[in-house]
Amino acid sequence: MTTYLIASNEMMCRILARRMEGQDIPLPVRWHRPEWLDGLTDGAVGSAPVHTIDNPDEAEPLPHGAVDLVLADCSTADDPCDLLDRVYARLAPRRCLVLSDALDETLMAHAARLGASGCLAVPAPVDLVCAAAALAWAGGQCFPRSALTLQRARAAQPMPSTQSARPLQSPVTAAEASSASIPPPFRIYPDGSTAIG
Repeated sequence: MTTYLIASNEMMCRILARRMEGQDIPLPVRWHRPEWLDGLTDGAVGSAPVHTIDNPDEAEPLPHGAVDLVLADCSTADDPCDLLDRVYARLAPRRCLVLSDALDETLMAHAARLGASGCLAVPAPVDLVCAAAALAWAGGQCFPRSALTLQRARAAQPMPSTQSARPLQSPVTAAEASSASIPPPFRIYPDGSTAIG
């Protein structure tokens, strides 16, 4: 079992690799630059040399088969969705935590479609990243609340119908539901969420 950190920020990788070794996640913790996913290492033909201070994992070949946990930092990627596609194509992680300095709707939706366990905005405290990785490894999810509201807003938009038009029933208001002794299914808060907290 192994955890992979895929990021261009070498300092972040070094700190996270050290701190994560004390966490309840798959060990060892290996770190690589995104170019490693394409097989571009210092000895590869036609590759640009990758300069790191002293990464002991630098010459490691791509693993055969699925890996247990990946933390993918998309902050410096020209196309973050492409980086995630490469991570999933080459490593097939069972769990994945996406780190980015710009968590927009497109990236979060793409990560969720691929099966990522969460998205985390960076820079973030090291303890927060370690806790999110441990949560992902335990089977939990950690997406920003904004991802949930975006999903609800998208779900509330009318879907184009391919069937013939039929009359729609008007929605039941809370007052009508209480007069009919039918409790409303959930409470909707001003921000559009139904969650507490």
